[in-house]
Amino acid sequence: MKLKLYFAAALLTLSACDLQVDPFNGVTKDNLPNVPNALKYATDGAYSLMKDQLEYKGAFDFRSTYARNLHMMLEYSSDNVTLSGTTEDPLFLSATRQHYPGMENATYVWYVAYKIINSVNQNIESVTEGQDPANDYLLGENYFLRAMAYTDLLRLFAKPYTHGTGNNGVVLRLASTDPAKMPRATVGESYDQVVADLEKAAALMESGERRGVEYASKEAAWALLSRVYLYMDQHDKAIEYATKTIASPLVALTPKENYVDMFWNTPKYSESIFVIKHALQDDLGDGSIGSMYLTDVKGWGEVYVSEPLRLLLEQHPDDVRNALIRPQYEEDGVTVAERNGIPKYFITKFSYQDGIVTLSSPHVVRLAEMYLNRAEAYAKKGQDQLALDDINVIRTRAGIVADDLYTLGDLQGASTVLGAVLQERQMELAYEGHRTVDLFRNKLQMDRSFPGVQPHEVVNWDAARNIYFIPQDERLANPLAEQND
Repeated sequence: MKLKLYFAAALLTLSACDLQVDPFNGVTKDNLPNVPNALKYATDGAYSLMKDQLEYKGAFDFRSTYARNLHMMLEYSSDNVTLSGTTEDPLFLSATRQHYPGMENATYVWYVAYKIINSVNQNIESVTEGQDPANDYLLGENYFLRAMAYTDLLRLFAKPYTHGTGNNGVVLRLASTDPAKMPRATVGESYDQVVADLEKAAALMESGERRGVEYASKEAAWALLSRVYLYMDQHDKAIEYATKTIASPLVALTPKENYVDMFWNTPKYSESIFVIKHALQDDLGDGSIGSMYLTDVKGWGEVYVSEPLRLLLEQHPDDVRNALIRPQYEEDGVTVAERNGIPKYFITKFSYQDGIVTLSSPHVVRLAEMYLNRAEAYAKKGQDQLALDDINVIRTRAGIVADDLYTLGDLQGASTVLGAVLQERQMELAYEGHRTVDLFRNKLQMDRSFPGVQPHEVVNWDAARNIYFIPQDERLANPLAEQND
C-alpha cells in the first residue's frame, strides 16, 4: 500500500493554503514535530505529487500526471519530435502551439507545482533547523523540491532569464500564510529564489546520506544549480557546480553497453542523479509518457523522432543513441511503415522498466547534462578546447570513433563551438525537455519545417507562444497575477 501524505490534498483553488493530510496518519502542521517520522512521510508525499493522478475539479484524468504533462509541454513543442495526427489529448495544443488560458495540461502543471510548493512550505515551517541531522537533511530535500517546482514553472510560463530579468516570472509563495492574491515576481527575483533554495538545500544535505536517486541529494542540488546558472548566463557558476557534480564519487557515466538500459531502468544507474520513480503500481498504461512514443502490445505510438534529428543521429550509425529509435516495418521487413505519411520511428527512451512496456522513471537530471552544461559555459567564455573536451566525453561514450570527435578544425557540421555544444545537447538530451529552452534562451530560431501535423514554420526566439498562458484558474483566484501576452 502506498502511503499518501499529501498536504493540501483537496484544494479546490490554486492558491488555497490549508493543510490537509490523510486522517489515518493524524498528522497536522502543528503536531508534525511530535509524530515519529512525520517529516519523512510528509516529504515523501510531496514527491508523490509528481507522479500520481490527482483529482482536479472533481475529476480524474488517466492521462494527467505532473511528470507526463510537464514532459509533453516542454518536449512536444520542440524540433525533436513529430506528431503524426490529431488527438483530443491536450498534448496536441503543445505540439501545435495553439495555447489558450484554459488549457488543461498547463492548468494541471501549475496546480500541482503549487501543491508541491505549499506542501514544502508547511514542512519547512513545521520543524526547527539545527536540532536533528536527519530532519535537516529532509529539510534540504524540501528546499530542493521547491526550487525544482519553480524552475519548471519558469521554463513553461516565463520568458528566459537572458531575455530580461525585469520580465514577469512566477508567483513566489514562500510561506503557507501568504495571501491568496499575489503578483508575479520578476524573472530575476524568481531565479534568485531558486538559487537561494538550491544552495540552502545543498548545505543541509552536505553531510547526510542520500536515500536514493528518487530523492533529492546534494548532487541533485548541485546539478540543478549548474542548469539554473547556465540559464542565467553565469558561466563560472555553471562550471563550478557541474564540476562538483562530476567529481562526486556517487555518480558516473553509464558505459555504452548499458546505455539503452540506463533509460529503461533509470533508478539502477549511477548516471541518474534525480528521477521521478514509478513503481509497478504507478504504471499508467496508455496514460504513460512512453505510450505516445511506442506501440508494443500497449501504447498509442503516435509521436515519432523528427526527420532532422533522425538524420543527424544517422550520420554515425554506430552511435548508441540510434538504438533508442525503433522503426516499425511493413510486412516486407524493409519498408518503414507510415501513419498519415509520416514514417514510424518509435522512441523507446521511456519504456520497458522491469520489462513493462509502458513503465519508466524519467530523469529530472543526469550526469551527461553536467558535461554539456560545462561545455556550453566554456564555449561562452571562449575556452573552446575545454568545451570540445567535454563534448567529446559524451561522444566517446556514445561509441563515436576518434576520427569523428570534435576538433577546433572540424566541428562536425557546426559553424561555431557553441553550435557544436547545442548540436550535441540535442542528440544526447533528446526527448528530455531541454531543446526549446536551449534554443530560445540562446536567442536562436527553431525550424519545425519537417513532416508532421505541427505548423511547418520557423519559430522566432522571442515569439509569444514560446511560453504558455498563466492558467485562467489562477487568474480568477489571483487577479494580481498578470497574464502573458
